[in-house]
Amino acid sequence: MRLATNSFYSLLGSAVPLLLSVLTVPLFVEQIGMERYGALALAWLFLTYFGNADFGFGRSVTQRLASTIGRGDADRAANIVWTAIVTIAGFGILLALLLYVAARTYFAGPFDAAPDISAEMLAAVWLLALGSPIVALSGVLGGALMGIERFRLVASSAIIANSGALLFPLAIAYLYSVDLRWLILATLAARLLGLLLLASGVWQTFLRRAVPRFSVEEFRKLASYGAWIMVTAIVGPLMVAGDRMVIGAVLGAAAVAAYAIPFQIASRTLSLPIAIVQALFPRFASEDGEASRARCGTFTIVVAQIYTPLVIGLILLAGPLLSLWLGDNLDERSILVGQILMAGFWTNALANVPYAYIQARGQPRFTALLHLAELPFYIALLFGLGATFGLAGIAAAFALRCGIDMLALMTKAGAMGIDIWRKVAVQMALVLAALMLAHSIMSWAWLATSALALAALSLTATAWQMPPEIKAQLRVLLARFRKAA
Repeated sequence: MRLATNSFYSLLGSAVPLLLSVLTVPLFVEQIGMERYGALALAWLFLTYFGNADFGFGRSVTQRLASTIGRGDADRAANIVWTAIVTIAGFGILLALLLYVAARTYFAGPFDAAPDISAEMLAAVWLLALGSPIVALSGVLGGALMGIERFRLVASSAIIANSGALLFPLAIAYLYSVDLRWLILATLAARLLGLLLLASGVWQTFLRRAVPRFSVEEFRKLASYGAWIMVTAIVGPLMVAGDRMVIGAVLGAAAVAAYAIPFQIASRTLSLPIAIVQALFPRFASEDGEASRARCGTFTIVVAQIYTPLVIGLILLAGPLLSLWLGDNLDERSILVGQILMAGFWTNALANVPYAYIQARGQPRFTALLHLAELPFYIALLFGLGATFGLAGIAAAFALRCGIDMLALMTKAGAMGIDIWRKVAVQMALVLAALMLAHSIMSWAWLATSALALAALSLTATAWQMPPEIKAQLRVLLARFRKAA
């Protein structure tokens, strides 16, 4: 039951910002314009990418605490956490410098936008540089709390930081100025509030009753694990962000918005599978090998089963929903882009389970080398398919890369058994059917009918094929609910 509770809190931390994304994007576009919103989306992208490049210490702290620390070993836990904090605080200066150079080079060079927007972005580069250590330190503090399964506090911080990163700039845009410098500063204020909440939790949990010290031994262990995580932290987000970087350089800021809006919503739908994976990570690290591997296979199936109905609905109803959502501001290219991206995120959701399992079992080297091997092929795909098919080609390159990622990770994790694939294949076929129907049906009513029919088939298959241990847990939850009622 603890796993379900932790998953719920992780989901809540993502679901609230997702809802706000849906509500605020049309307001942003109306108030600051499509091109300026595209530039702001790129600023958020830089901040997230460099902030997440925390030298692997966030995930390393989670793995270290979950796999080696007993409940009574408070001093050792404090030393691990303090060592990670001091290290990332020092590396934060390097992160800020790297972001400053990269962002200034991009916005002064290949970035294609109106002169006033380009000038504002160049003037705001130093703000982005200041923000990267805030995001990186948040990752380490959140990782420490997840290592001991304090998911409610981490979720609260995520809600404050990610919701504020949308609401604060929007309020500034309406009440004061649309200048990108002010909008980015408002984003940083929200991130700082989230960091302060995490810092309070880490102080109360690890540091208040102990005398922490920087441990060279713990640094070596964290760095040894984190070095490969860092490679993934650099290359993985680079592949996720590479599509919009290519678009901004080749097609301009308005095209970035046409792609970024469906991408932002599609990526937020990963909230539920990622919530499950975050709750699973400490379990993968602490359980014995066979139990952990079995759990990986089980939850690969579960993620496919619970995520498919949502993906089907959004693929088939992308046109009607985007039209209703954005009205006259809708770029028609966003519809096809959103449909292709949803298919890509379906495979990405499945890949997250073996990805977490492999890293939790102390094998981050594999995920790092996999992403390094994929990067040049993915960049070639972006330029090749993008030049041929435009934004739809960029989305197709992303979806293809996610599919390759899923197959490689499932193979490495031992989640390629016939029983697993038999259950996953049913859901995959329904997603593909939704893609085909979306381009052969024009009527909104028939699109909605098709979405309901395919979602019903998905749920029926889930009821029939759900892993027995998950069915048993659901029966227990249902019995408790009935008793409480």
